[in-house]
Amino acid sequence: MNQYVFFCQPNNCDQFTYLIKESPNYLAEKEALLEQGLIIEGDVIVADCAETAIEKFRQINLNAIEDYIQHDPTVGFTTFIVEIYHSLRRRLGMKS
Repeated sequence: MNQYVFFCQPNNCDQFTYLIKESPNYLAEKEALLEQGLIIEGDVIVADCAETAIEKFRQINLNAIEDYIQHDPTVGFTTFIVEIYHSLRRRLGMKS
């Protein structure tokens, strides 16, 4: 099992890269990524292959987004307003 460390741009993890912590060049590569402005995202992920580590990383980020959506009152209020709008359009016979 390897330890994977993920890096991405601040506030944007759509594009990311990772390093294997046990790699002999890990420290030098880590410093190079940090100098480019990337940040370490999350905790170390332990997995037997890169594909599994990437899947875990994406799932963790998806869970974080879902938690944010569920606990941010502005998102809930916005969803409420949009649903009222759609409901009114349906009742008035207008297409959405």
